[in-house]
Amino acid sequence: MKFGIAYNIDYHEDIHGSTSEYLNHIIEESVRLEELGYDTVWFAEHHSSGYSFGNPAVIAGAVAARTSRIRIGIGVSLLPLHHPIKLAEEYGLVDAISNGRLDFGIGRGYMKKEYDWMGIPFEESHSRYHEAADFITQAWTSNGEPMDFHGKHFNVEGYKYFPKPCQKPHPAIYASAGGTPESFRWAAEKGFNLGTPLFVPDQDLVASNIRAYRAMLAENGFDPASREVCAITQMYCAEDSEQAVRDGSLFATNYYRFFSNLSGADNFFQTATGEEMNADGRAFFGSPDNLIPRLKKLEARMGIDLLLVEVAQGKATPEKVQSAVTLFAKEVMPEFREHAIASRAA
Repeated sequence: MKFGIAYNIDYHEDIHGSTSEYLNHIIEESVRLEELGYDTVWFAEHHSSGYSFGNPAVIAGAVAARTSRIRIGIGVSLLPLHHPIKLAEEYGLVDAISNGRLDFGIGRGYMKKEYDWMGIPFEESHSRYHEAADFITQAWTSNGEPMDFHGKHFNVEGYKYFPKPCQKPHPAIYASAGGTPESFRWAAEKGFNLGTPLFVPDQDLVASNIRAYRAMLAENGFDPASREVCAITQMYCAEDSEQAVRDGSLFATNYYRFFSNLSGADNFFQTATGEEMNADGRAFFGSPDNLIPRLKKLEARMGIDLLLVEVAQGKATPEKVQSAVTLFAKEVMPEFREHAIASRAA
């Protein structure tokens, strides 16, 4: 199992300082993640109240210019909110300047008010999502030749895409899927990698959907071993396990309330707590000795290839975030590197 940090942030001026200070700190921290050995760093898109990034391609490009090895993910780009020409060009540019390090996470989003602000009917979210994904993959594989695209929402003739991505046949795509089997099915039918959250009410359902996704990949002619399952949840690591659970639970609960208030809906995150999530393995707060066996159990049970952990949330200070990601990298991640080497040897 590989590891990455996901910046699906909530900005608080009293904790983070000015927006310039905070965003530059995230860039510096991303450079340090490469030095610590993380496999990837991801940036999310949203358009509401200091939540994530309005244009993740900008910060992804800034990190690409400062790093050379770590992969750079988008988690996720909200395809229905944009014309696909814009997205293909922006993220193709990130892949080109990073020398082929883009992992392109895609999804619909869940906040209706973002659709309202953009003037896009929410009921069109599925069809726009699927159509935009088709357009982007066609553009990335067009080799600069003029392309035509005729869909329900987008009609383009004679479009020449630039710049050519480094990755073949195109940058890695991770399709987001949560509680509905249809989302897992569509990802498998397209041969995309899978992205799914762990901090949900029914993790058994997620495990079942992951198994179904792998089976459907094979049914659609794709080798399941060639596709990754990426999962995301909250993590906090400290030398003292009680402190880690205390701090991690507080930050996660703060984030869940922030998340719930943004959505404006009566949902699970209005009452969920970090302590509950940690207790039943939907989030991971603890010392290295506590986290290692729990993560190994998760890996075996869910078949996860890449685990993205969210640390910089819920009013966690930059110092707390840096301490947690450093300890996790130095004492937890090596256990999984050794396991992967042993498995390959076997």
